[in-house]
Amino acid sequence: MRKVLLLGLALLFVGASAFAQSRVVTGTVISSEDNQPVPGVTVLVKGTTIGTATDLDGKYSINVPESNNVLTFTFIGLRAQEVNIGRRSVVDVTMEPDVQSLSEFVVTSYGDQSKREITGAIASVKGEVFQDLPMQSFDRAMQGRIAGVQVTSTTGQPGGTLTVRIRGVGSINAGNDPLYIVDGVQVSSGGLSGQGSQNALASINPNDIESIEVLKDAAAAAIYGAQAANGVVLITTKRGAKGDTKVRLSVQRGIVQPLNLYDVMDAREFASIKREAYINAGLNPANAANIFGNPEDPNLQSTDWLGALYRTGQLGIYDLSVSGGDEKTQFFLSGSHTNQEAQIIMSDYQRSTARLNLTHRPNKRLTVSANLSLAYQRTNGTIDRGNFVNGPFVAGFSARPNVPIYNEDGSFAPYPSAHLFGYNIVQGVNEELRRGTTVQSVSNLQLNYQFAPWLSFTSYFGIDFSDNRDENHRPATIPAFSSYGGSASYTDRRNNNINTNHNFNFNKKFNDVHTVSGILGFEYVGSQSELQTATGRGFANPALRYLQNAAVPFAIGGNFTEFKRSGVFSQAKYEYDDRYTADFTLRRDGHSRFGEQNRWGTFGAVSAGWRMSSESFLQDVTWLDNLRMRASYGVTGNSSIPNFASRTLVGNAGQYLGQGGLALSQLGNDLLTWEEAETYNIGLDWTLFNGRIIGTVDFWRKNSNELLFGTPLPADSGFGSITRNTGQVRNQGIDFDLQTTNIVAGKFRWTTAFNVTFLQNELISLYDNLDRIGNDLIVGKPISFYYMNEFLGVNPANGRQMFDDGAGNYTYITGTGSVRYIGSALPSSYGGLSNNFSYGPFSMEVFFQYQFGNLAFNQDLYNLASMGTGPGNQLRAMNDYWRQPGDITNTARPFEGGQEPGTSNVNQASTRLLSDGSYIRLKQVTLNYAMPNALASKLGMRQANLFVQGINMLTFTKYNGIDPEANSLGSTFGAFPNSKQFTAGVSLNF
Repeated sequence: MRKVLLLGLALLFVGASAFAQSRVVTGTVISSEDNQPVPGVTVLVKGTTIGTATDLDGKYSINVPESNNVLTFTFIGLRAQEVNIGRRSVVDVTMEPDVQSLSEFVVTSYGDQSKREITGAIASVKGEVFQDLPMQSFDRAMQGRIAGVQVTSTTGQPGGTLTVRIRGVGSINAGNDPLYIVDGVQVSSGGLSGQGSQNALASINPNDIESIEVLKDAAAAAIYGAQAANGVVLITTKRGAKGDTKVRLSVQRGIVQPLNLYDVMDAREFASIKREAYINAGLNPANAANIFGNPEDPNLQSTDWLGALYRTGQLGIYDLSVSGGDEKTQFFLSGSHTNQEAQIIMSDYQRSTARLNLTHRPNKRLTVSANLSLAYQRTNGTIDRGNFVNGPFVAGFSARPNVPIYNEDGSFAPYPSAHLFGYNIVQGVNEELRRGTTVQSVSNLQLNYQFAPWLSFTSYFGIDFSDNRDENHRPATIPAFSSYGGSASYTDRRNNNINTNHNFNFNKKFNDVHTVSGILGFEYVGSQSELQTATGRGFANPALRYLQNAAVPFAIGGNFTEFKRSGVFSQAKYEYDDRYTADFTLRRDGHSRFGEQNRWGTFGAVSAGWRMSSESFLQDVTWLDNLRMRASYGVTGNSSIPNFASRTLVGNAGQYLGQGGLALSQLGNDLLTWEEAETYNIGLDWTLFNGRIIGTVDFWRKNSNELLFGTPLPADSGFGSITRNTGQVRNQGIDFDLQTTNIVAGKFRWTTAFNVTFLQNELISLYDNLDRIGNDLIVGKPISFYYMNEFLGVNPANGRQMFDDGAGNYTYITGTGSVRYIGSALPSSYGGLSNNFSYGPFSMEVFFQYQFGNLAFNQDLYNLASMGTGPGNQLRAMNDYWRQPGDITNTARPFEGGQEPGTSNVNQASTRLLSDGSYIRLKQVTLNYAMPNALASKLGMRQANLFVQGINMLTFTKYNGIDPEANSLGSTFGAFPNSKQFTAGVSLNF
């Protein structure tokens, strides 16, 4: 609660006046919880507009007219007090916590709502929680912090994209990403570059964020209609406050290190297992020695490919902000720069941001606000997510350890053409340029006119604009590209998203117990995306990489796409005596993506709340501060499909006699419409023992209906399938959040924040009453699962792999009858646990993030755990292979070629490559020292903090790969693992 930002917030409500005949009263305000000073307390002379606020040491000084004798003290979260000062000149006050006074606001695109009144499922994380953490995008700030929100970092590329899922995965063929709204601007998520993972959300500096709110159910999100089926994430950036100008400077430096890498063989171990594989296959071991080396050769040298590719990278983050204002104009101005090297050589990320948030009130009725931001991102990426020979996360581990990287003269040595297509991965990573550069702005302008205290009108315009340039240069010095003289490719992308809304807001109270509020408005959204690409080949010199230097203009391409959406929305809310609340939301949207017959859809929600703690029969329960029950039902839409999914399309069909040709490429469907999410939610909120225990639990079910499927057509139609709405997926679960103040003893304080989500995903139905689609989708199972052979180990008698034949017996040869359902790829629970400890000027946070219940398939093991049969290096664990009858091991005897007679291939997809993907990760440890205010003041500062922190320090898992988080989604071949980070820094406030 002792946050410097609240000092600025409190000053917004304080008017200061001076009178000729007055006396000066001074004092200090402290909290009864810890006897610490409380900055930002509003001190007013009762019955006047004379006021001030306490400083960072809780001190105040105020001029009190002789005719007034009472001071009022107010602060968010503390009980207001009135103090009769008599003839005293020093008045010290101790304030008590008042949890029920907490009335934080959720800022939406259409107006503000008090959290105390909200009947939907909403969770939040404040900017102060992740301030100064070494993260590049705000979606990382939600990881493990909010119940019902699963954030997965699927790449270790600095500034890379993340996967966010709110209450499960609800769609099979449409999008599952939530709607992101930054200060009212509806922004696009995903990647901006094709040369390395670059997050579209990273244009917002996390240190500029005041709060993040997540709307999880239909009651909270239905006002966003056709785009809210996957939840809504609201980001509110910081604003200035009336009062002195505040300056904040933060600087931190650190290092970036790899997680535990695969332990692969050295040259002697690799040569030994290859000789054994040749012997077992009846081949001449001398041939193995010629290719892989002789294990008995005392001069056999090992090459450390990983040591040449991985490094300890450097990290630097610099952040400056200035805020302040007067009664009419407030401002927040900030700038930042981030420079982070990745754990892999030649890969790094740079970002610079600038922001100006202005609020101006020319008169009591009109308020003008503008948020202007500009971001520059540059990513030097690397190849990942695929079995690519030029990807360091594949080739770096499988490169043969008996092959040198360099020649004696220091030049790059050629790699054997029989493996990795002759690609020296260290040369490739050093010489190939993979760069993505993006300039992006997320800005808005808002006008608010107050017709009356209970009626206002808001006109809003927002834009999310990005311009990206990708560069890829493959010089002829790399042998794989020398035959055509090297190549250079350039791709330009331009994305322009606008949204504007105009709405009336009303809020009126009658007879002190009846409150009626509502919103009525109109919204329009438009999006345009354009891409142009060109490739040239044949460069006379590797230093030349621009297209004008290319001898051959090899390829050109481009496309343009757009969509438009408009809608009307309304919301009505009734509250009685702070006890009963009812909320009704209705929205109708039209979208250009859908068919002519179903272009418009209607969405809505109804919810109710009952604050039981305000009832008379609970008034005497002194330990109960707040108890509230919520219930809701609603329907929202999912419009995340291709822009022309409903249209009959004509595409390029090559050329005929030198002329361009066209052909039908897609059959349209005029009936195509939204996928719909039907959500039920029952929740309970409680606060106990004067705020020592705060909790929330939600029981929910989300049915995703009218799913999009490409359904088969008769062969004589000329098309294989047509997209239509059919099928249903169900997600249901429990969200639980608990915050406790465990100990407050003198200068020591210990608080805990814990959240967990339990969820179940199930496919309810498919099109045409099908029970399954091959082995990919099965009714009654999750929509993402593993269906494969069950590995039973290695037969101790002969060293062969054994599999379950589907009838409970073992077999050496797999087939369609031996595969079966194994388990889900989706976690059944996830969450986070944070403990904060403080003693005097020292504080420490220890934060764990976890997920349980999912299996993970490690495709890297196709290459690295092929039991010595393949051409590339192996895990050191493969040395534990079967050698003689009676050996107990899970590694079959090596056999060159990978398939002994009478067996299936050694790399048959089976549970051998599957493991438990659950993990617990020590996500963050931060140690902070707050310099005493007296010392800081002597140095010309208001406040100073020194801190050190570590990210991803430990991981507890049974997963058989490097990173269970990065490998939990999508293709796991050569995934870019997350890194460990250690930083130290200082933040100064002036």
